[in-house]
Amino acid sequence: MIHGYLADASTWNKWNDLLKKDGISAYPITFNQSDDRCGSASDHAKELATKIAQIKNQTGQSKVNIVGHSKGGLDARVYLASGVQGIANLIMIGTPNSGSPIAQNNNLCAPAIYDLKPGAPDTKVKMNPNTRYYTIAGDWNPQSGNCDLSLFSLTEMGTSTALQKPNDGLVPVSSVESLGYSHSLGHSQSCHSNLLSEYEYGLSKDILMGKK
Repeated sequence: MIHGYLADASTWNKWNDLLKKDGISAYPITFNQSDDRCGSASDHAKELATKIAQIKNQTGQSKVNIVGHSKGGLDARVYLASGVQGIANLIMIGTPNSGSPIAQNNNLCAPAIYDLKPGAPDTKVKMNPNTRYYTIAGDWNPQSGNCDLSLFSLTEMGTSTALQKPNDGLVPVSSVESLGYSHSLGHSQSCHSNLLSEYEYGLSKDILMGKK
């Protein structure tokens, strides 16, 4: 499980509990060889190769699933673009697959922010034919709530109306679903920072349990 921009492995605390309950082994990634919160997708992808090999050795499994939140999905896409085998599915949650306009004039948390800009090289990498790609996008109405106070909550409240609709406050649905080869698992009514709740887990569960 790969966290996103300006985040860390604690992003996955809720999912850890849900996965454990369902008997699914989970491995939230912390990047130690590259900047964990602000590292580039290319640097994270290189470290993923080592970490995933370690997980396979530890579990004895020849295939694993990857779940990426936000930029974590881009990190995974760059890793997969090398043609690696052994990744059954990639589930991207709120991933700006064609970038986010919010990042266009923003340089906070470089170099990670560069990977989020529309047209960035990591948004254009090729698919891996050995892996199935899935998306979950946020279709959020600020008037509904569904956004706990967080680092991004004020930004999300302010930018939702400026983005192409529908969006999750930071990423338009059209960007999440811009890959011609990915399959949508559905939409959530939560904002970007709340997209790792039990609801999104439910959308992913059949994939993670090998039922699809």
